[in-house]
Amino acid sequence: MGYYWWKPKKKKQADPKYHENLAHTVKDIIIGSDHVTHAKKNKRVVRAMQNNVTALGAISFLKAMPDPSLPTVEVTVVEENNLEKNLDNPSTSLSDKKKKPNDSFKTKKNVIIGGSTSVSVTLFKPPLDQISAYAFWWGYEIYIPENCMGRLDQAQNVGNAFLGFLQVIAGNATAISPYFGFISAWVGLQFTVIKSQNNGHGVVLAATWILPVALIPRPWDAPLE
Repeated sequence: MGYYWWKPKKKKQADPKYHENLAHTVKDIIIGSDHVTHAKKNKRVVRAMQNNVTALGAISFLKAMPDPSLPTVEVTVVEENNLEKNLDNPSTSLSDKKKKPNDSFKTKKNVIIGGSTSVSVTLFKPPLDQISAYAFWWGYEIYIPENCMGRLDQAQNVGNAFLGFLQVIAGNATAISPYFGFISAWVGLQFTVIKSQNNGHGVVLAATWILPVALIPRPWDAPLE
């Protein structure tokens, strides 16, 4: 009987139509279109988004949706050579950032403009030699290129090493900075799963604002040239 009940559930988790409907519900929750009477439905959505297959399918639909009107969101890309120099001592790196912003830390910043007019912004391609973080109306993504994956794989403590990456972008990643500790701990615990998604170019970690600490890994799918 267990097999009878499990098989239909697995089929539902892989159903693109279900993913699309779930994505629209997630959007309603994030932008505040839902109602308090939807509490039970929201709990079901949160539970569904804890499944990697379901969450990845819903995220693909969320990414394709037009941007709703939202406040400005900053997106910062950090150069890998600075990360490499400061990864082992993140507290010092942040201090040096304040002292020598034009020397020790070179960053480039993109801004998504929201407000009364929806603006479609093409952010990609992400850099191939450095980690980059992008905040969107639906959630955020962290792009980890192949060379950074190699460094994490060699680290004695993957969680601490990844926290070093995140702390370098702390000043310009305010949307996700409250979750740095959770994100790095998750990466440390799930690194074997993350590596299994690497097809030789790196990995992308994505999460929605309804579950910002439940990251979904997928193979690098951004342009390589």
